[in-house]
Amino acid sequence: NKFAYGLPFYRQEEMFAQLGVDIPRNTMARWVVRAYEQCMPILNLLQDKLLASSYVSCDETHTQVLNEKGRRAESKSWMWVRATPSEKQKIALFDYDPHRSGEVAKRLFADYRGFLQVDAYGAYNTLEKQDGVIRIGCNMHARRKFDEAFKFGANTGKSLAARALKYYQILYEHEATVKTKGLSWPERFEFRNKECRPVWGELKTWAKEQAQRVPPKSRIGEAFKYFLNEYDYLTGYLLDGCLEMDNGFAERIIRKFAIGRNNWLFSSTEDGAHASSLFYSFVVTAKLNGVDHYRALKEIFEQLPLAKTIDDYEVLANLLLYPQP
Repeated sequence: NKFAYGLPFYRQEEMFAQLGVDIPRNTMARWVVRAYEQCMPILNLLQDKLLASSYVSCDETHTQVLNEKGRRAESKSWMWVRATPSEKQKIALFDYDPHRSGEVAKRLFADYRGFLQVDAYGAYNTLEKQDGVIRIGCNMHARRKFDEAFKFGANTGKSLAARALKYYQILYEHEATVKTKGLSWPERFEFRNKECRPVWGELKTWAKEQAQRVPPKSRIGEAFKYFLNEYDYLTGYLLDGCLEMDNGFAERIIRKFAIGRNNWLFSSTEDGAHASSLFYSFVVTAKLNGVDHYRALKEIFEQLPLAKTIDDYEVLANLLLYPQP
């Protein structure tokens, strides 16, 4: 209920009390931490599968932990999300960390080789020095800058923002065509390079000209700066048909955590935050694969005490990846 539907333990405590059952919230929290410790081998296998993918997206959002050594209760902490947008069996992994630094990004992607889709946040810059990592950008962020300039910027920038948004409309219409036609990855690659690449070239040329004519600190100036600085990353999805134009897949996963966070507000301890990251990983991964998350978790908990070998844990991990008949 907490991780699938965002129902805090204190509300569940009240609901159990109405049924005449005494299950304090601290008891439920302790159960979750104990289960987290036992489920780590499954999480490790999911992580191995994710890092073996050739295309991973990543995003992060804030969270709060009240009782953490050396930190104030109101300090902002972070929940990172890694996901596999193009794999048939999709994986979404949540990782708690007190920090949002490049060192965290390096830890999460140690030994990774492949395409990595992220926004322009500086922590990801360290990964570009890692052999085999090809960074691509998120066009949702770039488009959003122009949208903000159109809605809230000065009048002189609105017409420029509107034109940039028109370019993006064309590009996203091409993506809709790709999906509607059900093109294979090689076909997507060919279509994009024929239809999208010329639009990108025209947009870049126009943006470079206009950026010199507007105040750099204005909303439209900032939008042009972001776009031009990120251009090579924003067009990175043209490199392979398996890639997406934006990081929407990871952002939608982040929203599933944010909805719960709005209800339960914080974690009491660091152990609780780590435990939450594991069970969000399990529940969201199951949902992405059309798996009945309740049924999968129930079977995992029943079989977990009997698991002894890697093959045993592999069977349990697959319960989250493949719908059962």
